[in-house]
Amino acid sequence: MSENLIRIHFRPGAYQRANAYPSGTINYWPWQTLDALQPSLDIAAVNTGRQYNMPPGPYGIVFDDVEGLHAVVYEDGRMALTSGIEMPMAAYRGQTREHHPCVPGLARLQHLGDQFLAICRSVAFEDAIADHPYVRFSSQARLLDAPLRIDLESMAQHYGLATDLLDVTSNYDVASFFATCEWNDVQQSFQPVLFSEQPGVMYRFAPCLFVGIEDSAQFQHVGWQPLHRPAQQRADALRMKKGQDFGSLPAVQRVRFRHSAKVSHRIWQSFDQGRTLFPKDAAAELAEQAKRLTRFTSQQLERAWQRLLEWHAHSLADAQRQSVVDNSGLAIVDHAVLSWDGLDVERDEDRMRSQLRLILEQVRYRMAAYA
Repeated sequence: MSENLIRIHFRPGAYQRANAYPSGTINYWPWQTLDALQPSLDIAAVNTGRQYNMPPGPYGIVFDDVEGLHAVVYEDGRMALTSGIEMPMAAYRGQTREHHPCVPGLARLQHLGDQFLAICRSVAFEDAIADHPYVRFSSQARLLDAPLRIDLESMAQHYGLATDLLDVTSNYDVASFFATCEWNDVQQSFQPVLFSEQPGVMYRFAPCLFVGIEDSAQFQHVGWQPLHRPAQQRADALRMKKGQDFGSLPAVQRVRFRHSAKVSHRIWQSFDQGRTLFPKDAAAELAEQAKRLTRFTSQQLERAWQRLLEWHAHSLADAQRQSVVDNSGLAIVDHAVLSWDGLDVERDEDRMRSQLRLILEQVRYRMAAYA
């Protein structure tokens, strides 16, 4: 372990509000490739060992550009382990094409019944994640007397369940993968975009502008989680509200680029054809079961209904609720359907303890507090 513990109280003004990017679309015509665009975007290198001050000046906090796990304690006392550099000034989202509007998975579902079913599946998968042996073990661990922040909903998001979260990352290279490679249902794998008449798009914004501001999308760390995907993707997220379009949010910069077979293929190979970001594991198998699930406990249905109400920000009539349930084809069962039985998961406590110890030994921290 190195440095000290960061204790951040998330509220307006908590972060230095500097280095914001101009909102809107920036076009370099004719569209350049992603490689040619990079100098124009002034993308900071990582893992060079260079040091910076924040805020700039002789009295700022000294930090570097080395990627790793960094401890951040939330107001509720739980400790998040962010992945990437310690204090990213920018977050990114890459897409192979623009979508209008750019919204999270839950908002892409038009009908109330479809939204309810999607939330039920996410809730059921989160319950299964909570019962994963390594997740259970990690949830009992403490670092510097603080419990680890286990984010079940973000893990469900990263395994393909529909939520109100939109994936972003602090790592430009990771965003570049998603900007140049897309999922192929036939081949069941990511494939590079070799040519497209439509440009790709890279979004960029300053995370500090989406922390603690009422009625705004909310930035949240995801980072390391007991399952594999989030840390590999240097994952963060924006929690969106119904009706918000990410591409139209203030301070979100959008830059279009021309797809290039050479660039896309190189990026695809650099991430082992996507396997680096999407390692095969038991959670991916269970997520596929969750996406087809139609049987839920009454408790799961109630939690899903509460989330649906929060998404719509108003109450729904009892008759409307009954109609949604009746038309969804759902069945109520006494016990949760999803389980890890028959799947390849580590259950040996000594091995889990050793695995978690190796993770926690990598965490960098500093003693500090923001007023």
